[in-house]
Amino acid sequence: MSSQAASVAAGYDGLPAGRAAMRRAAADAFVEDAPHARALVVGIDGSRDGLTALAWAVRHAARRGLALCAVHVVDDDRPSSDTPPVGYDDGSGEIEEAAAELDRLGFTDATAEVRHGHPASVLLDLASAGGSTLVIGRRGLGGFAELVVGSTSQVCASLSTGTLVVVPDEWNPDAAPHGRVVVGVDDSADCQAALGFAFETADLEGAELKAVHAANLPESYPATDLWIDPAEQPWLARSEVLVTEALAGWREKYPEVTVRTSCTDGHPVQLLALESGEADLVVVGGRGRTRYTPLLLGSVARGLLHHTKSPVAVIHHESRPAA
Repeated sequence: MSSQAASVAAGYDGLPAGRAAMRRAAADAFVEDAPHARALVVGIDGSRDGLTALAWAVRHAARRGLALCAVHVVDDDRPSSDTPPVGYDDGSGEIEEAAAELDRLGFTDATAEVRHGHPASVLLDLASAGGSTLVIGRRGLGGFAELVVGSTSQVCASLSTGTLVVVPDEWNPDAAPHGRVVVGVDDSADCQAALGFAFETADLEGAELKAVHAANLPESYPATDLWIDPAEQPWLARSEVLVTEALAGWREKYPEVTVRTSCTDGHPVQLLALESGEADLVVVGGRGRTRYTPLLLGSVARGLLHHTKSPVAVIHHESRPAA
């Protein structure tokens, strides 16, 4: 980890007032100059989930040749006095923990820093400003809850242009990989961005890609007793055409990736959550086909974040797939 990051990790406790002020000034300078552009941004919060998210981000960054920036956000205003109050959490413990984990993983192209403000807003601003992927743990200590469930304010506005990866606490970085990336398929623009991210990830990891389309029969088709031939399953042919058209061009761009497709009836959240049990990553579009809503993180993405067993990447069509 860089010496600049180490200066942030050192913290202020026990320092004379003058030196504490100098340390804070140095940390502030580093924060302003930190190279977030095209680097993964990882939210760390002192929980096991934060370290799990950091481990996933290290793998992702190493495969893509990206730098990594681990960020702990202190959810309050920085004290104005030179001497911090007794018991003040300056974030140094979380940074030191992250630095130790990065050393254990042998990843050196990383920095770590402390920010102050609302955790969700700060992290999303950092990621969106640099065109970066944001990686967080699903549960943590509660500071990132809004990123999981979504909101109608700055969180959604930021998510609408970025890539978010949520790592569940069930994910085990030491387990053998499944060798499979699952991507949810529909006819939306966000789906094409999700396919780009999924194909690139599968290609880099030497994994197969499984494209899954869920036909919600009660929503999209008449009741089965109105079908001319119930055995014909009219939804299936239409679903297969949709998946074929969605995949057009991607197989040619990534000829080394083995592609499997699955078209079935059911709720997409349930089907993708089931697929996540045997996947290294599930990739979905952020909004799907529903655009006339103030909640830009769509219902499928939100539902999947709560039930997935594997990391989930939520992609919007404005996102850059490589980061």
